[in-house]
Amino acid sequence: MFKNVPKFLNNNLSIDVIGGFFMEKKSLYAIVAVIVVIVIIVAAAAVLLYKPTTVTPTPTAPTLVSVTPSTQLTTVGSSVQFVASVTGNVTTVLWNFGDGTTGAGLIVNHTYTQPGKYLVFANATGPSGYSNNLKNLWLITVSPSALSPALASEITEPTLAFNTTVNPNAPIFTVNQSALFDASYLQPPTATNWTIGYYVINYGDGTPLNITPTLYNTSSGIYLHAVFNHMYTKSGFYPVNITIVTYNETLFMNDLVTNNVTGIQYLPVRYYNQVMSSQHEVVSYIVSVYVAAPTQIAGILKASGTVPNPGVITAAELTHSPFSLDPAIDYDWPGLEIIANIYETLIAYNGSSISSFIPIISKQVPTIENGGISANGLNYTFYIRSNIKFSNGDILNVFDVYASLVRTLLFMMGSPGTPGWILAQDLLPQGGYASGLFSNGTALYNNITHAITYDNATQSITFHLLKPDFAFLDYLADPEGASILDYNWLVQHGAGIEFTPQGFLSYTNYSMEQNYNEFIQYHAMGSGPYMIQNYLASQSILLVPNPNYTPIPNVPGYNRTPIDKINILYLKDPETAVLMMESQEADITFGLPPSDYPVASHLQSEGKLDIYTFPTFSINFYLFNWNINTTLMHSMFGQEYNIPAHYFANSLVRKAFAYSFNYNIFINDILGNKIYGANFGFHYTGIIPKGMPGYVPPNELYNVPEFNLTLAKQFMLQSGEYNVSVNIPIVVYAGDPMDYSASSMWAQNLSEMDPNIHATPIYLPGTLILGYLVPDGNPMPLFNVQGSWSPDYPYPPDYLNNMYLSSGFYPNGLGWNFTNLISWGYTDEANQYQNMSNYIINGENTVNQTIAFSDWKIAEQIAVNLTLYVYTYQQTGIWYYAPWIHGVEYEENPIFAGSEDTLFFYLTKN
Repeated sequence: MFKNVPKFLNNNLSIDVIGGFFMEKKSLYAIVAVIVVIVIIVAAAAVLLYKPTTVTPTPTAPTLVSVTPSTQLTTVGSSVQFVASVTGNVTTVLWNFGDGTTGAGLIVNHTYTQPGKYLVFANATGPSGYSNNLKNLWLITVSPSALSPALASEITEPTLAFNTTVNPNAPIFTVNQSALFDASYLQPPTATNWTIGYYVINYGDGTPLNITPTLYNTSSGIYLHAVFNHMYTKSGFYPVNITIVTYNETLFMNDLVTNNVTGIQYLPVRYYNQVMSSQHEVVSYIVSVYVAAPTQIAGILKASGTVPNPGVITAAELTHSPFSLDPAIDYDWPGLEIIANIYETLIAYNGSSISSFIPIISKQVPTIENGGISANGLNYTFYIRSNIKFSNGDILNVFDVYASLVRTLLFMMGSPGTPGWILAQDLLPQGGYASGLFSNGTALYNNITHAITYDNATQSITFHLLKPDFAFLDYLADPEGASILDYNWLVQHGAGIEFTPQGFLSYTNYSMEQNYNEFIQYHAMGSGPYMIQNYLASQSILLVPNPNYTPIPNVPGYNRTPIDKINILYLKDPETAVLMMESQEADITFGLPPSDYPVASHLQSEGKLDIYTFPTFSINFYLFNWNINTTLMHSMFGQEYNIPAHYFANSLVRKAFAYSFNYNIFINDILGNKIYGANFGFHYTGIIPKGMPGYVPPNELYNVPEFNLTLAKQFMLQSGEYNVSVNIPIVVYAGDPMDYSASSMWAQNLSEMDPNIHATPIYLPGTLILGYLVPDGNPMPLFNVQGSWSPDYPYPPDYLNNMYLSSGFYPNGLGWNFTNLISWGYTDEANQYQNMSNYIINGENTVNQTIAFSDWKIAEQIAVNLTLYVYTYQQTGIWYYAPWIHGVEYEENPIFAGSEDTLFFYLTKN
């Protein structure tokens, strides 16, 4: 019936209503056709009668609403996306990325090829004008890409800071203004024979390169930073490139010999080409600046109007980088900081408390009341929370916990010392030091697998203690040794454990430095709030929020995924840290020498800085090596040094040295309490720190050393070593001018006491000092460890065991033991040392705290009689925080604060 209906009409509608009548569809089409014809005629007539005027809309000027990068902190080689939000009529958006390159488009991607700080500029143009972000430039921080540890040891990472007194708006300058660039570095090369040669600066405006040789300041142990003065004559963006050339000094000197050049005191510019012809490395850092015309206003975007570089917390730390990132190996406080932020433990300290805990991986903190601790105090059971993920997405389960802690026990005899002894003291016979335990695979396997058991069905793990110990929960809250790793990740990188007697025994070999799994040493896989995005050994670490982190409700710091990235820079030069602090490049600074306190105090008075002081358990002391590897000493420090290998095994020699140290001068003038009117620390004696249970005040001890050269000489005469010519290197941490000054003062006093004693302070990188703490391989006769000891847990055995027992972290690498003393002919001293050790062990084995404290007090007195250390000072903690950093109140737990470690997940920047 409807076959002839045109295809463009609706052939599904059969009846319509027009004028109140029902009509068939066919009639409707005819009416529609007529209407269409009429409309066409009328329209044609209208065209003849009226010709309309065409109106063109006026273009709207563009407005650049915002410029948003995908990140504010990235690494070399990673793409960054920039998005311009623009209103109005836009023809194009042009970009300047601050590194000399440009782009176009509303959305652009850019990859930086050099580390640095870059100003990002966008300009939107249209038919009727333009709009840009010159008043709110984005600052993008680009960290260097990771290098192999071997190559990283040969380079140094440059820094470029500004003197904000001269250039308060830097990196914004004006045409014809004097611009001061302060060039420095993070850590110098640690590879043998490598040194810093030149600073090379390119101002980015076509002027010639400025090549400046570096000078080494022996009194501070640092290379002098260089100040460059430049004037720009035209406005615009300029990428300022600072390059540091490091080189192999031995090869360079060979080049000079080849060219008959002698008497070189430093590297003048004319030898630049010879440095470049030797084995060398070149590392650059770029800081983009903007030079404004007189009528222009330029600035950097700040959150809330005041917070610079929002979303990135930069910590300028005057220390060395971590010895390792492996929780079963690392045992120094720079490593603790990183491990505590990327790994999790079963439980953790509750804020600043050292006596209460919060559950982290565990569902609850075990108690006798909730059934987690057995009535006899020998069994501790933890149930694992579900849905915890490692940063690679792997689910954490009870076997990860079990394998991680078994691995810690297997590594307890590692060299250099490891934290495994902490758990072992309650879980293995004689704290793991039972005769033959670590040479008998069956005994090792049986003891460890009986000490720790787990249940896959209930996702629980139980620790079976050999003795009650109310400090056991402290051991499990220590990130070094008790952190949980992804076992699948360990297996993937060749660090899996064979769970057999022979497998256990073989695995212990990987705790020795020469056998480390280097991948695990320098990488990490935890379930904590942060993960490592980039690590440049000895220079810097970039932490980013772990996207798979599982927050813990109602626990401050742990109840959210952090939003800020953390850029940690390891500096050697304090003045660089001060400049970064003044110019607001650094949000957190610690480790400044007392001489910089007045600058920080002035910034605090201006509201630019917050200074926090707090008590700590951190103690500092000098160490005597009883068994000096003199062969290595000669090759390390020079043939001019001479000292008998067992010189310091003589307690009377040690006593003479202790009475030659001027403690008052050190506290008042070198540490600086009197000079700067601040409390940086106080003198102490005995290894248990003030504030810890069991502390013994010096007035309750006798034979406490004091500065007295007359007594010192008497002890030296009694020792039989008076008038014996020795030349001793006193080793201090590289870049630690305070202890260098103290050692210089001490050396002068020693020479006055006995003119045949010559001592010279020598700087050595911290990682090398720790690396030499091995039996029979220690070339350092007398040395200082910066931040000598900070607590693993807040109870005396942490200090007594590590500093006094022959198996302890320090004595093990110093030759301190009963057998050695007997073989060297010091029988009486050997008996005293053994007696002291027995008191320490007896006190630890008793369940009566009063008896324990009594035994430990006797042990402290014997240690003072033996002059095991020269005790210098117990530290008062001082942190320097920018006022926009919040959450610091959670940071003052002495376990971490005493180590100057920051738990970044507590902090926000706003």
